Amino acid sequence: MKSKIIGFFITVLLAAVMFFVGTDKRMAGTPVEGYQVYLNGNKIGLIQSKNELYKLIDTEQKEIKEEYDADTVYPPNGLDIEKVYTYNNEMVSAESIYNEIKDIEPFTIEGYTATIKYTEKQIMNDGDVIEPGPPVSVYLKEKDIMKEALYKVASAFIGKENLKDYENKTQVEITDVGERINSVYFEETITVKKDLVSTEEFIFQDADTLSRYLLFGTLEKQKSYITKEGEDLEKIADANSLNIEELLIANPQYPSGSVLLSAGEEINVGLIKPLVRVVYRTTVIKDESVPYKSKTVKDSSKYMSYREVTQEGKNGISRLTQEIKFINGEIQSLDISNAEELVAPVDEIITRGSKKEQSYWGTYENTGNETWSWPTLTPFYITSRYKWRWGRQHQGIDIAISNGHGSPIYAVKSGVVTKVNYDKNKNEGLSVTINHRDGWYTIYMHLSKINVKEGQEVSKEQKIGGMGCTGSCTGTHLHLGVYKGEPYRGGQVVDPCNKEVYGC
Repeated sequence: MKSKIIGFFITVLLAAVMFFVGTDKRMAGTPVEGYQVYLNGNKIGLIQSKNELYKLIDTEQKEIKEEYDADTVYPPNGLDIEKVYTYNNEMVSAESIYNEIKDIEPFTIEGYTATIKYTEKQIMNDGDVIEPGPPVSVYLKEKDIMKEALYKVASAFIGKENLKDYENKTQVEITDVGERINSVYFEETITVKKDLVSTEEFIFQDADTLSRYLLFGTLEKQKSYITKEGEDLEKIADANSLNIEELLIANPQYPSGSVLLSAGEEINVGLIKPLVRVVYRTTVIKDESVPYKSKTVKDSSKYMSYREVTQEGKNGISRLTQEIKFINGEIQSLDISNAEELVAPVDEIITRGSKKEQSYWGTYENTGNETWSWPTLTPFYITSRYKWRWGRQHQGIDIAISNGHGSPIYAVKSGVVTKVNYDKNKNEGLSVTINHRDGWYTIYMHLSKINVKEGQEVSKEQKIGGMGCTGSCTGTHLHLGVYKGEPYRGGQVVDPCNKEVYGC
């Protein structure tokens, strides 16, 4: 009897367990398919159809379609949708998800991301050294916009017709003198890939806008100037701290600086700060003037007050073949591969009396105005003149010669060395300053070595150092600075090529 009672309770217990298990199964039902939506890694809801959300975004964002002429508008880049199977019946509508995200993250459209990657440090023409910066991303509606914009940038520096002739292989062959482009490329690595681009970014839709951005480094409107009657581009450039080449780059509508202007023309006088560097190499064959030298002879039969030019000096002419590398319109390096003397220079001979004459005032000696001699070997080429460059005044001229590293640098006049800089890390590099005792001072920069010391007397055409590229420089050359008065202590900088000095 007892065993029967125990069996009954076990039967009842098993039945109860089976009843509750069966009830749970019926309550849970079959798992349903859904889509878990994440925004920037955070769960924001579970929806039944992701296509419904996509369609809602595309339908509602009509303004984006009109602004960018886009066929489809896509979810934000931070939106992720993951397919799940769940017993959770807490589904939300696609509309509620749309309303939650539309004011948080921008939507996207089909476009392209262009990346400008910098690999080389830049030594700017003002002496500043810029290390390679982080890549710059540019967003495009169409892929070909970047190609067209880069072509416009290259044309601004090289010239539209010159670039066209190079591209079409229709450059005129050099016979006696002339110029030929050998190669054109950009120093940066530029890639373009298809992408979903956020409408929060500035998306370039035409090549003109993009080319201006690549030239000026900003989307801000540039400073402009309205011309007045009788003005010319040279004066406008100088008044706005630009050289004429920079002004023409910023205003490609003008083929040269000699264009006649009308009153009321609007000119871009903004300072270009290119995001890319256009590199082009040319061969140039041209005839250059070779300055004559001045020699002094003594005549013991004449008094010391006597000075006469007994032979007029005449410049010579050399035909130079130059291999030049330009970056953004500025000469980066220059090599003279051949020099042919067409006309030999004729020395100027100055006869001076050496006979002393006594007067009440004592011994009289008139040394006269000494002629300036050239500081380098010839033939030479002035790679950069005294002018505005990138918003700063280039206070001197840069002189290069073929295979110039270590070639002698000469004092242009006699005087005393007042300063020698041995610090190669300064912008000027190894340098020498000479006081010529007639109010004139000269500075010789970027030397490879120095052959004089402070306080030393030097004579005209005495070797004072070697040509080099110390400090901040873009290639072997001599930077020659000329001052009236002591440099950086009230002295006035003078263009070495004006008529008072070389007239070059």
